[in-house]
Amino acid sequence: MKHKLTMGPVAVPKADTVPKFWNMASISDEEGEITLYGDVMSRQPIDWWTGEPEPGLYITPEGFMEDLAAVRDKGRITVRLNSCGGDLYTGIAIHNALKSLPGQVNVVVEGIAASAASVIMCAGDTVTVYPGSLVMIHGVSVYLWDRVNIQDMKQLMKSMDASERAVAEIYNGKTGLDTDALRNMMAKETWMTGREAVEKGFADILKEDGSGPDMSMSADRKILYVNGIGHSMEGLHNVPGTIPVQKQRRARPAVGPAADKRPANKATGLEGGKNHMTLEELKAQEPDLVGRIEQDARNAAQAQTAEAVNAERERLAAIDSIAASIPDRQMVMDAKYGEKPCTAQELCFAVMQKSAALGQKFLENYAKDGQMSNTAMVGAAPNGGNSMTREEQDAADIQAVVNAYNQSKGGTK
Repeated sequence: MKHKLTMGPVAVPKADTVPKFWNMASISDEEGEITLYGDVMSRQPIDWWTGEPEPGLYITPEGFMEDLAAVRDKGRITVRLNSCGGDLYTGIAIHNALKSLPGQVNVVVEGIAASAASVIMCAGDTVTVYPGSLVMIHGVSVYLWDRVNIQDMKQLMKSMDASERAVAEIYNGKTGLDTDALRNMMAKETWMTGREAVEKGFADILKEDGSGPDMSMSADRKILYVNGIGHSMEGLHNVPGTIPVQKQRRARPAVGPAADKRPANKATGLEGGKNHMTLEELKAQEPDLVGRIEQDARNAAQAQTAEAVNAERERLAAIDSIAASIPDRQMVMDAKYGEKPCTAQELCFAVMQKSAALGQKFLENYAKDGQMSNTAMVGAAPNGGNSMTREEQDAADIQAVVNAYNQSKGGTK
């Protein structure tokens, strides 16, 4: 049985080489900084169809522990966190790694610390939040992709319960709240504003300087944008209704050249030139548009995948429908799964070519045997002494080819 414990939305994990979506920086001899933005994953997700890394921001353990060496000897370390969570075990591993640092660790929730990211958050000796920050805790969930029996399920439930107890202990160490009360909060999927997180002990400092996160929901409420970065909200419940929802932007009406007065490009001082934006700037200015583009791309990829899978199923089914009439089983297997797979029509043509070649070979051997045995000198009369008609001779030749082919394949003799 294969399963994966998660705390938050998670994509399919794969990959051996991953880009890093964290940063370790040495600010001074005494101060270091770690930036953690994105979904917490055990490994970088890879598109199973293309083999390419899926776009997005991901926090993975691959290389993270080694990179901690850049800040391990610092006396003060600031962790800037913005994540909806993901893989539980990765979250616990990063939490433990941060707790092991000898310096003072301050976690700043720059936007959201939900699910497994809230476990990482609790590694801070101090946790700083803004009034607009969000903290969310909930229970462990599991993805299954194999057959399970009742014993498997019982063992899985024990494992999930132990994992929830471990998470509750981490929360208890930070907040001082009773573990049973914490597990009740987890079962309800509890969301907290920055102020509420401080009141419940999950955070220590409420930073009210007006520099809090810019946060909004997409019109369909499936994507949460925090400081211009989109986070999938699939599978999450009880999301606060106080988060502003973006309105669908209407297309700007077309205008003539005279009316289309572009603002000057401030970077170059040129009037009407191309004003290039980075991806992050585009996400910050047009988050809903970027979200729709990304979703359209995912939908198109899924449609192409489904079409390819259906085409392959139809090809195999067509071959299976004629397989019983083909004595050569290896030809059937090669057509379906060989190095050069083919369609049912192409398989039929290959069978006809092979049959013709065997028939020609038989006729050549038949004629050769006749010459060697001087049968041409013998007045054989298989039809009682009467000469065969052209049609009868053709039928006899065809039957001889069929018999020869069947004999070569162990068929009817």
